[in-house]
Amino acid sequence: MPMMTRDGGLYFSESDLQLARDNLNREPLRAALPLLGSQRADPLEAAQLDALNYLFRDDASAGDAALEALEAEDFDDPTSLDLPSMKRQLAWLSAMALLRGHSRWQSATEANLRTIGRRTPGSLQSGGDIPPLRLSWLAAVSMATGILREEDGNFQRAVHIYRRLVDAHIHPEGYFKGIVDIDGAKETYAAQFSATCALVLMAEMAGQAGEDLWSYNNRAVSVNTAAAYTYYYYFFPESWKWEDDLTREATMALMRREGAFFEMVNRRASLRGIEQLFAEQRPMFSAHGGGLTTLTHGLAPPKKKRWRLW
Repeated sequence: MPMMTRDGGLYFSESDLQLARDNLNREPLRAALPLLGSQRADPLEAAQLDALNYLFRDDASAGDAALEALEAEDFDDPTSLDLPSMKRQLAWLSAMALLRGHSRWQSATEANLRTIGRRTPGSLQSGGDIPPLRLSWLAAVSMATGILREEDGNFQRAVHIYRRLVDAHIHPEGYFKGIVDIDGAKETYAAQFSATCALVLMAEMAGQAGEDLWSYNNRAVSVNTAAAYTYYYYFFPESWKWEDDLTREATMALMRREGAFFEMVNRRASLRGIEQLFAEQRPMFSAHGGGLTTLTHGLAPPKKKRWRLW
């Protein structure tokens, strides 16, 4: 049964937050703090930051504001299973997770969680050939719902799909088969980036719920393989063979919008030269890419001491 405490989120634990609280004068956390207090026009981004303020700073008024935004959101929209909407749903679910300690949490979220929990698994079980990019985000939403509702069926279904995606769709070189290498595909780097994001978020969610997906691999091919491939072409877009005229400006803009999950990648398996990416992009915040990850994942936990008798 997937479980989470009231003191953490979908992607981090209370100990991660305490590590950040204890090191606010250190970079990169110091640079992330102004974002935590920034004003956002997008209600989703505003709610995410309010929810994080509630948990990180015990800010009751911020928690109330985030819950009000959640209550105003329509999760029964018939278009809610298209790709952009699924990304936003996952972001709303991550905001809900930050508010679990609020006295009004259950009344404010119960109906929405029931709606998402009813519809998403039904889509996964309906049969048919779901394209792998859409499948990855459906599974991520299903996993988040399973964790929040403590439903093992939804969670394990998403775990199964994660493994299937790694097995069948990540090429040993790192690109997603059936996503970037199909005839007529457009915006293939953005699709590669999005699929990598979904799997990284699933691996991090599962880890917080007690299931290790980061180490899952098929003949040494894993989510880290896809992340390394995506990362490489961020710097060398002119060599991306799946799309003409990909530019450095385009990859930098995409990283700015959606790349906050690379803080999670760096914490789990640091990529060579990633300091240059962080110099360009930190502090990193993306509502559907993991939140304000420079704050929550920007420092690695201290390594446990190993005691020796000699």
